[in-house]
Amino acid sequence: MQTKLKILAVMLALALMAHQQEIWAADENDEDGGMPTLDPIVISATRTEARLSKIPASVSVATKHDFEEQQAGTVADVMKKLPNVDFGGGPRTNGQIPTIRGYQGPSITLLVDGARRNANFGLTSPLFLDPYFLGRAEVVRGPSSSLYGSGGNGGAMVFTTLNAKDLLKAGQNMGADVKAGYSSGDTSHHYNARIYGESGRIDALLAVGVQDFNDIRQAGGTTLQLNSGHGNSALVKLGLQASDQLRFELSQQNYQKQSLQPNNPQIVTAGQTQLNHINQDETVLKVSTVDENGEKELDARIYRSALRNKNDPNIALAATLVNTSNRIETTGASIQNTTRITSDGLGMHRMTYGLDTYQDKLNSITGSIPNTIIPDGKAKVSGAFLQDEIAVGALRITPSARYDQFTASATYVASPAASFSHVSPKLAMVWQTTDQLSLFGSYGQAYRAPTVTEMYTNSLVAGVAATTNFFNFSPNPNLKPETDTTLEIGANFAKGQLFSAEDNLKVRATLFQSKAKDMINTGVVVGTFNRTGFGRILLGPTGTIFQAQNVSSATRNGVELEGGYTLNVWKINANYSRLRVKDDTTGNSLFAPPDKLAAQLHYAIPAADMSVLWGVTAVAAQDYDSTLLRRRSGYTVHDLYMSWEPRGRIFRIDFGIGNLFDKRYMVYQSGNALTANTYEMGRNYKLTLSGSF
Repeated sequence: MQTKLKILAVMLALALMAHQQEIWAADENDEDGGMPTLDPIVISATRTEARLSKIPASVSVATKHDFEEQQAGTVADVMKKLPNVDFGGGPRTNGQIPTIRGYQGPSITLLVDGARRNANFGLTSPLFLDPYFLGRAEVVRGPSSSLYGSGGNGGAMVFTTLNAKDLLKAGQNMGADVKAGYSSGDTSHHYNARIYGESGRIDALLAVGVQDFNDIRQAGGTTLQLNSGHGNSALVKLGLQASDQLRFELSQQNYQKQSLQPNNPQIVTAGQTQLNHINQDETVLKVSTVDENGEKELDARIYRSALRNKNDPNIALAATLVNTSNRIETTGASIQNTTRITSDGLGMHRMTYGLDTYQDKLNSITGSIPNTIIPDGKAKVSGAFLQDEIAVGALRITPSARYDQFTASATYVASPAASFSHVSPKLAMVWQTTDQLSLFGSYGQAYRAPTVTEMYTNSLVAGVAATTNFFNFSPNPNLKPETDTTLEIGANFAKGQLFSAEDNLKVRATLFQSKAKDMINTGVVVGTFNRTGFGRILLGPTGTIFQAQNVSSATRNGVELEGGYTLNVWKINANYSRLRVKDDTTGNSLFAPPDKLAAQLHYAIPAADMSVLWGVTAVAAQDYDSTLLRRRSGYTVHDLYMSWEPRGRIFRIDFGIGNLFDKRYMVYQSGNALTANTYEMGRNYKLTLSGSF
C-alpha cells in the first residue's frame, strides 16, 4: 500500500511543479473542436458533467446512434463490445448477466435514470431495458462506492432514457417516429413508435415497443430450442420547465416478457421447461436546478423499481416444477448539490455532496406458499458522500468519500439481522502535461454488502439435504461485506492534424491492480447428497450442496485500451482489455473474462446518403480458470451494418449481418460453473425500416 501511495505522491509533486495554466472551465459548455464523439461529456465517474479527457477514471460511452446503427435488440448487443464489459449466460436474453472487470451481480451498480436495478436472481438477468428508449449509456470501471455506495467494486453501468427535448429538432414543437425490424437468428419481429412534443413549459414523450421471438439458430445449423415468446415495453416521460433554472421530470417505464424456456435460461436441456413471465416496472420523479450560467446545481429524485420473475407450473414434467415467483422491489431516494468556489491560491473547486438511501424487498413464492428456501427479506442502505474537484493550474485533484450503513434481515429465519457500516474513500487526479497529453491516477476502495439470498438461502432440513432437490444450499448468515482497494494509472492522448489537416486521434490507456478482501463466492461446494426422483434421472445420482463463503484475499490485475481515429469520411474505434484474478491463499485463477479486442471501421458515403460499419470482436481462449467447467475456446466474430437515410426524406433503412461468417462459439459463462455449454447465435440477418415525422 505504501508503494501505491508513493506513486500518487510523485504524480502530485510533478504536477504542482509544472507550469501554471488555468484549465478549469465549465465542462458543460466546453466544445471539442469538431469531434465530440471522441471526447464526449460523461457524468457517471463524478456525478457531474465533465469531458472524458479530463476524467481520472476508465469510462466508456455508448450513444443513441450506437444502438441504432447496430440495430440492437438488447443493451448487451452494444455494451458487450466495450473493454472489460461482458454479458455471459448464453444467447437467451433472460440469462445474460452483465459483468465489469469480472465482477457481476450485486458487485456492480446498475442505474437507469438514477434508479438502482438491484434484482440479482443469480442466473437471470437484472437488466431488462428497450434500447429504443435510450439516449446514452456509460460504464465507469473500477471502484465507485465513494459515490454510489454498496455494489461499486467492479464499477457502474449508468443508463439514461430519452426525453422529448432530446428528440425535438430546432423550431419543432411536435414529432414522431416509427420503426419495424426483423432478425433471422431467432426469427424475431419488433415494432416501435415514439411521439413527443412541447407546449410552453411542458414537454412529453410516449414510446412503446412490441416484439416476438422464437428458437435460436446457432452456427453450423443447430437450433437452441425453448426460446419462443413475446414482449412489450413502454416509456412515458413528462417534463415541466417551471423556470429557467428549475425543472421537474416524471417517468414511468415498463417491460413485460413471456417465454417458454428452462427455468434456468442459461442451460440447454428441456428438462426444466416452464412458461416464464418477466415484469420490470420503474417510476422516477426528478427535480433539478441550474445556476444563471446553465451549470447544474441540485439533483434530487425518488424512485421505485421492481422486477418480478414468475414461472408457471409444469406438472407434466415434474412435480417440483410448480408455480414459482421471485420479486425484488427497490425504493430509494437521492439528493445531491454542486457548489463552485474560486479561491485565490487554492484553485477552483467544484464540490458535490449528497445523501442516498434505498431499500430492497425480496418476496419469493413456491406454489401458493412463501418459499422458505429463498426466504422473504429486506436490505436497507443509507449513505452520505462528499466530493471536491479541485483545479490548480495544470492539475485536477478529486478526493471523495462516502459513509454507508447497511442492515439486512430475513423472514422465517432464526438468525438475527445483519448490520454493517463502511467508509469508502477515493483520491483521483489528472495532470494536463501538454495540450495533447494528460496523465491520471486514482487510489480508492469500494465495497458491497452480502445479499439476503446469499446469507439466508437454505434448502436443508435440520441440516440434512433434501434428496428430491436438483441441488441444495446451506445458509451463511456470517458473510462479511467484500471490499476492493484499487490503484489505477493511465494516460489520455489527443491530437488533431496528425497525418493530415483533417484527421483526429484520441487514445486512452489504463492499468489497474486491486486487492479484494472477503470476496463473496456463491458457488463453494460444502457437501454432497444422493439424489432421488426426477433430479436423479436428469442430473445423475450425486447432488452438490453449495454455500456462499468469503474468499479471504484475491489480487486483480488488468489493462484497458481505447482509441479512435477519424479522417474525412473514415472513423476507426478500437479497444482491448485484459484481466487476471488470483486467490492469494490457494493461487487458483478465479472468475475472469478472457482477453478481448473489439474494433469498428465506419465509412460514410455522403453522395449516396449511406454509411457502412464493419465490426470485429476477437476473444482469446479462457484456458486458465481453475474451475475447469468454465474454460472456453477463443473465437473471432465479424459483423456488418449498412444504413441509408436519404436527405430530405422521412425514412431510413438499416441492414446488417451479425456473426457474418457463422462462427460457432461459446461465451465464457457466469459465475455458475454448472451452466451447460450453450452455443451463441449464428449468422443473423437484420433489417430495420424507420421513419420520422
